[in-house]
Amino acid sequence: ITVFKYPKGVHNVYKVNQKQFQNCDIASATKKYTSGGDTITLKSGTSWFICGVGDHCRDGQKLVVNVK
Repeated sequence: ITVFKYPKGVHNVYKVNQKQFQNCDIASATKKYTSGGDTITLKSGTSWFICGVGDHCRDGQKLVVNVK
């Protein structure tokens, strides 16, 4: 389980694929989280997450999680 805590309305979390992660592209994101306290259960493999607010992703607000 991964928990994202952030100020609601200031940030968000998008679950994306690797190419979207590299390009900070939220257009075809798999899922969007906005509660400020998002709990996400991850399966094995790699998951990519980015913030979709402004230039936050381009400024480095992104995360890769590898579950083995």
